[in-house]
Amino acid sequence: MASHDRVRVEVGFQGGQVIGTFVTQDSADQLERALHEDGPRVVVLDTEEGPYHVVVPEVAYLRRFNRASRVGFTAA
Repeated sequence: MASHDRVRVEVGFQGGQVIGTFVTQDSADQLERALHEDGPRVVVLDTEEGPYHVVVPEVAYLRRFNRASRVGFTAA
């Protein structure tokens, strides 16, 4: 999968706020690594709406959706 491909993620934060958006594969990988390691405290997600700066210690959960779970029609 090329780095320009988008995957859908849902990020839940302490306090209950949730964002759902499409991000680059690289951005999703970077946030997932930061949640599992002593990495950066802030990760910049490259979204379709522009950059989201995520404060890693505030993340309660990260959900990545499979590409096949996208709803809609595709060209034949």
